[in-house]
Amino acid sequence: MKVNNIEVFPKEVQTLIDLLGEPEEGELNYTGKKKPMSRLEALRELKRLEIDGVISPPKKYGWVNVHIHTNESFSVFRSPTEAAWKAYRAGLEVFGINDHYTIAGHKEFGEACKILGLKAAFSIEAIAMSEEARIRGERYNDPKNPGRIYLCGKGVIRDLKPDSPGNKLLNLMREALRKRYEKMTEKVNEILQRIDPSLNLTFNDVLKCTPRGNVTERHVAQAVAELLKSRFPDDRDLKEFLRKLFGDIKVDLSSDENFQDLIRNELLKAGGPAYVEEPLEAFPEVEKLVSLFREYGAIPTYPVLGNPITEKESNLDSLFDELEDYGIFAIEVIPKRNTEERLREIVEKAEKRGFPVFNGTEHNTKSPQPLVDDLSKDPRFLPTFKRGAYLILGHQFLSKYAEVGYIDPSGKLSFADRSFGVSFFSFLGRITWPEDVLDWFATIDKEKILKIMLGLHLILGDKPYKWIVKPGFKLPDSLLDSIKIIDREKISMDEETKRRFERIVENFFLREED
Repeated sequence: MKVNNIEVFPKEVQTLIDLLGEPEEGELNYTGKKKPMSRLEALRELKRLEIDGVISPPKKYGWVNVHIHTNESFSVFRSPTEAAWKAYRAGLEVFGINDHYTIAGHKEFGEACKILGLKAAFSIEAIAMSEEARIRGERYNDPKNPGRIYLCGKGVIRDLKPDSPGNKLLNLMREALRKRYEKMTEKVNEILQRIDPSLNLTFNDVLKCTPRGNVTERHVAQAVAELLKSRFPDDRDLKEFLRKLFGDIKVDLSSDENFQDLIRNELLKAGGPAYVEEPLEAFPEVEKLVSLFREYGAIPTYPVLGNPITEKESNLDSLFDELEDYGIFAIEVIPKRNTEERLREIVEKAEKRGFPVFNGTEHNTKSPQPLVDDLSKDPRFLPTFKRGAYLILGHQFLSKYAEVGYIDPSGKLSFADRSFGVSFFSFLGRITWPEDVLDWFATIDKEKILKIMLGLHLILGDKPYKWIVKPGFKLPDSLLDSIKIIDREKISMDEETKRRFERIVENFFLREED
């Protein structure tokens, strides 16, 4: 049932939903509160209730969103499980986690999506620096900081090795940021104690706002807000303290987000008394960050800001040339930040160049927002976004089973023909495989898997459908041995082999209605 477009559930169901975001033992934000079950157990119970008819299944719209943050960085979502549940109830088909500086939420996110039948995309985000652009005062996709470049690694398939260059770089970035937030916390505490010596903010308080210590500036603001609300439970006393702290500023204490934003803007941002300069070590050169993403097996991706139009984004052709020089062959958009005209320009330029386009919503504040904005639903853009989301799924799949991804280990496109590469990986992302077939893939030669996928694309790839594979699908060695790979992108087989292949496909591949 929906009231004012918000789903309303029976009390026993809502109790389970509330558990989806509860901190768990071992997490820094765990309060010691006893829980009847874990987040994933609660999710399984909710799915069981749906199967039993207690909960109505959500309507499936086939929408995609491959860029949201969870509480592993900062988010309105209290856990990866809660994020997956929200996406499922919103009718999404493909959903992607994209936290800053961490993949700690990937395992839980993947398990939650599997329980719900969501297709999961796994990504990470970090910030690089172009020193030349900084000196020239040229902005990329950070509208306030020249030279800074937000980049994503889409389709993470493995963790970093402990002694790898990428892991060392990531630890360096994290440590530099952590020291900044420690210093920021110290400065805030000094300011608070000048007004009320009984107040005491420690960095441990900030850490307790996170599950695993991946602190952001927003967590510092959250810790300050929670401390002040605890110390001054009466709004009148709190407003009086804030008057002493900030002067005559109107404060909306009914909104945690507005209160925390006030603290950030007045205390923590540049020009504020607790501001701490961002360390240069936190922002590596673009080439180094791109290399780090490749160590994850991910697709280096540039999120186009769109609006406002910055110096670097004013000429998209020039920007895309520069991205290619860095080894970046994919872009991402947050459609709601764009006008329809600007989004169309970005998409058309990207597709003309053979770049896949991914979409998302961020969700990196405490403000509840729709998981799919109007432009992401727009039939003029939705096919592009779905193709991009499927490409990530195809990249994750083939990287795992054949060690062939959209980008090869050297940073080049695995398939020189960009149109073919986008078509091929997007096609693979539209296939749903049963467990027994995946188990078979895990036992056979990787070249044979590539032959199978190239053959399937040859037979089915020109059809814009999704496919469900029935259990038992296998191709005999005699058939696979008759298929030859030519220049990696093409296969050769005689007519009899092709007919045998087509007959097997016809028996095991079912078209799934979109």
